[in-house]
Amino acid sequence: MGASDILKIAVCDDEMAQRRQLQFIIDKVRPGCEIILFESGEAFLDAFRPGLYDLIFMDILMPGMGGVDATTRIRSIDASVPIAFATSSQDHAMEGYKNRVIRYLMKPFDSTEVSEVLELAASMKHTQGGVSIRVGGKDMTFPFEKICYVEQSSHTLYFHMANGATIQLTGKLDNIEAQTPDDSFIRCHKSYLVNLAHVKSVDKDLQVLQMKDGDSVHIRRESVREAARMLADYSLKNL
Repeated sequence: MGASDILKIAVCDDEMAQRRQLQFIIDKVRPGCEIILFESGEAFLDAFRPGLYDLIFMDILMPGMGGVDATTRIRSIDASVPIAFATSSQDHAMEGYKNRVIRYLMKPFDSTEVSEVLELAASMKHTQGGVSIRVGGKDMTFPFEKICYVEQSSHTLYFHMANGATIQLTGKLDNIEAQTPDDSFIRCHKSYLVNLAHVKSVDKDLQVLQMKDGDSVHIRRESVREAARMLADYSLKNL
């Protein structure tokens, strides 16, 4: 199994026996996955960041913050991470639909059903595409479509996300640029890498990209015409 096939999985359940059982099944049906266990919704959210996990197994009924509330919080900052509900009933089907849950797993867990969820998450990971950056010894992945633009100041990167969040990490913009498609991302300035999907227009007089969220991103003078051409080409391809 290559590095790109390894899934980073969070299991959130207040019962240790359930956490361990699910961990055992995952290790058996898809060896090599990185599994992090959490005993509460609060503990999970304290550690959660967009792009950190490829799949989340979320128990619905937990003391304190339940799985439905935790999932709603997740969706407010990460619209795409696959989430599977673990439950002993299907009474929360509507909440699962609203939060775009990919699967309900009934307890006790069935290895075949768990395997199907893992395969679905792996498929979603490979088709989505994104930028990876190493943080604290672990790889974080940001889907291309969720990135508006990336800004560099000294050795700090600021990922400006489509949901309005700004994520601050240490790294080099050159390394991020190398992972992005040439026809949809533009290095318009030494300090900015921009996703054309989130650009509204090019202001040639002010030498800025006007973003759909209202932000303005500087363009180096010699790149203004190229930026306008790339945006026009991108728009034609995505009519």
